Amino acid sequence: MFMWCRFPFWPIRPIFGIHAMWNILAVAGVVFTLIMLIDCLKRPASKFYHSLTKDGEYDKLIWAAAIALSLSFYFLGAIVYFFVIKRAKPEDKE
Repeated sequence: MFMWCRFPFWPIRPIFGIHAMWNILAVAGVVFTLIMLIDCLKRPASKFYHSLTKDGEYDKLIWAAAIALSLSFYFLGAIVYFFVIKRAKPEDKE
């Protein structure tokens, strides 16, 4: 009769169903990606120094494109940017 009103799930499912959880994670991923994109665009080019791309003049552009394109691929670019650039410890330049 009423499929959604079964005993163990009836008070929880309409509010906290599996679809609601995926929607919350998707919105959180989009917000995280936008925050990382804003951080990337506001960060000065000198802060993008990485040992693999020494004196890379297009690092900021490449990271911004990777973050923007990652919106359709599980926010991977924003996650990688967070760990590689944002949380990177500053190296001592001599």
